[in-house]
Amino acid sequence: MSDTTVWIIGLAFFAPLHYLGPTLVVFLTGAEAPSERATLLRRIVIDCSLSMLLAFALAVWLARVSLHAAAVVLLIAMALPYAHIWIRRRFSGRGSVQPPP
Repeated sequence: MSDTTVWIIGLAFFAPLHYLGPTLVVFLTGAEAPSERATLLRRIVIDCSLSMLLAFALAVWLARVSLHAAAVVLLIAMALPYAHIWIRRRFSGRGSVQPPP
């Protein structure tokens, strides 16, 4: 099996994990208005796409030197969309789930 085939299979498994989690967090948590939630969802999808593209490019490059380093890069990239959600909600002052009184 060629390296290209292995990376395509890896991408096929990585993409759903990378997109599904942050998308579900935006849908299931938060108290944003529907328009704000749609905007946040668009930004998260763009963020997921960019972080996945950069992470895979860096992982392919690092895999020649250290497969462990490449795996660490992919794991860190999975956390970036969650960090984006947290930062956006933390500094907007809205969208956080409030406990009942």
